[in-house]
Amino acid sequence: MSARVVRFNRTERWVHAVQAISFLVLLFTGLAISLTFMESLVGHRALMRQVHLTAAFFFVFGPGLVALAGDRLAIGSDIHEVDSWAKDDIRWLAHPSTSPDARTPPAGRYNAGQKLNAIFTVYCTVAFGITGLILWQNRQFPYSLVSQANTIHQWLAYFALVVFLGHLYLSVVHPATRAAFSGIILGTVGADWAKHHHPKWVAPPAPETRLRGNEVVRSLVLLGLGLECMAIVSRFGLELLGAVNTDPVIKLIYRVTGFPGTVQHAASTVHTWDLGALLWLGLGMALWYGAMRRHSLLPRIFPAPAKG
Repeated sequence: MSARVVRFNRTERWVHAVQAISFLVLLFTGLAISLTFMESLVGHRALMRQVHLTAAFFFVFGPGLVALAGDRLAIGSDIHEVDSWAKDDIRWLAHPSTSPDARTPPAGRYNAGQKLNAIFTVYCTVAFGITGLILWQNRQFPYSLVSQANTIHQWLAYFALVVFLGHLYLSVVHPATRAAFSGIILGTVGADWAKHHHPKWVAPPAPETRLRGNEVVRSLVLLGLGLECMAIVSRFGLELLGAVNTDPVIKLIYRVTGFPGTVQHAASTVHTWDLGALLWLGLGMALWYGAMRRHSLLPRIFPAPAKG
């Protein structure tokens, strides 16, 4: 049996899982809302809309918060790798692998196709977030802008579906690349496969260490605080926008972000700052920063003074 090497660590796998699951939920609920035959088949339009908007929050903020709650250095290394292009990457695009034994231009940890997929994913996240906000709060924007946002949102969804299906085919079915599937699920791939397809990548020399209880607790605390802070920031943005807080999703945001014991706004639209939520945000960010400073996987922002 071929030796195994670590391809993706826990943080990288969880970032991918959060993004993939939220995308699938968005895709299903979006089609259930926008396509007539899907809407008649699924029904529950109001529920599908609420689930869609909630999944959008995790799609936009989830991967980043998971990265910050785990091994931020590994994610930073991934970003640097995706952003680094060489002549071999351009040559790889001209001669991609078509069979398990094909010889292609040497690739690093990510080949050019994977880099383009990562860049496209980031673009989709930003574009879906902006156009989705415009469609959600359509009364706050000019009709022409809403119409353009709707067109971009729908066509980008179809294009993203095609890219997703291609990605799924390459990772699960295609003979030359399906061995990589275990990397994003279990974290490891065969050493021979890695050497053949990613010869410029130096795999970690040691297996992934086992999780410790304090690391799990600290990551969960960081993730919970990060989600709460992003929800409060989203609430402030909606208040500045003059969003109608009778919307079920906005009501949910108010319930989870209000300072304990404070009374929620009664007006149908709001342009006022909530002092309690602002104080709650400050406390949450202070706790989040404190937990981040003590995270064993992260370097200290300010190095400790030398002794002696």
